[in-house]
Amino acid sequence: MTLETFENEIRDAIPRLFQMARTLTRNRISDNYTFILTEIKDSSENFHEQRKQNKLVNDEKVPLSLSELMPTVKKLYYNFYDINLHIYKATRNATIIDFRYYPKSSLDEDFRLKVVNNPPMLHCKVVHPPWLSDKKERFDINWEHYEGLNKLRLLLLKLKLRTRIWLK
Repeated sequence: MTLETFENEIRDAIPRLFQMARTLTRNRISDNYTFILTEIKDSSENFHEQRKQNKLVNDEKVPLSLSELMPTVKKLYYNFYDINLHIYKATRNATIIDFRYYPKSSLDEDFRLKVVNNPPMLHCKVVHPPWLSDKKERFDINWEHYEGLNKLRLLLLKLKLRTRIWLK
């Protein structure tokens, strides 16, 4: 990927992301998409905790079209180490894609010097709910937005695990 092919690579990745999401989830996912931009920051917290904290900020962001997003991301291109496209929220009429990036400036200095001239990596990801026991089971892609229900599901999962351990 080069700066010149960057926008086309993003455009080509979106159908792959949607195909993954349609295969794994039970939602109707609209091809009418917009983006929010999120920097991945170093943290001692796990991925799900980071996403929960980002949700508060991301809910306030105004989604942009790809053409509106490109000037900003092209300015940041040479600092991108890793780019992750996630579906942040999907409805029948609109899909918001979270353009998440990990900057080279966040890497430790020795590693940054090794990868400073490397093009960014591009990944499409669909986040599975942590309580999903069967990875083949289809789920709601908007599961992260149902905080109360998620807490209940995690509580039930913990109780189920404790009961299994107690019965053994």
